[in-house]
Amino acid sequence: MTVRVEVTADQRFGTNSYLVEDDETHDAVVIDSNLEPDLMIEVAKQRGANVKAILLTHTDIDHIAGLHELRGAFGPVPIAVHAAEKDVIAEGRPLRREFGPIATRVDNVTTLVEGEPYRAGSLEFEVLHTPGHSPGGVTLKIDGHLFTGDALFAGSIGRSDFANSDTAALLEGIKSRLLSQADDAIVYSGHGPATTIGRERRMNPFLT
Repeated sequence: MTVRVEVTADQRFGTNSYLVEDDETHDAVVIDSNLEPDLMIEVAKQRGANVKAILLTHTDIDHIAGLHELRGAFGPVPIAVHAAEKDVIAEGRPLRREFGPIATRVDNVTTLVEGEPYRAGSLEFEVLHTPGHSPGGVTLKIDGHLFTGDALFAGSIGRSDFANSDTAALLEGIKSRLLSQADDAIVYSGHGPATTIGRERRMNPFLT
């Protein structure tokens, strides 16, 4: 299987949304849903991708803002999220007490569980729980690609100054679950450019 990755980013927060596609079957998923879902819908259309699910690395508003629009384009596909943040999108509960209530509430919400592969058509993801930025933060791994959400960035790590963040858990998750990956594993973050595990292990000032 050859995995193809396409990325879109919104202008307001620079939040990345990814189309991950099996080049042979064209089965695909969208990872995270930024504030400009039309960009992702257009990419999927151009690729002829058959979007089977939407996977969330976590549920901050800039990562879930376009869910309704994506559902409108791709149909009632499952939306998968870690159990610790499931009620944010299933019941509309705010993730952060620092911010007001959100209007994103969807059905057909499924759970991402560490140690249980998540299958969407011909794609199969390994789920790594990488909390700390938020309680249900996950990294999704497929074919040497790591979608780290707001845990690990090129040259930085996620914020952990919210009421439900945990700096120690963030660093522990990165070091045990991410830095243990191969040097050439590609890191696709929630914001900013792609990087590699090897580069972050050597050069990330937050991880020395």
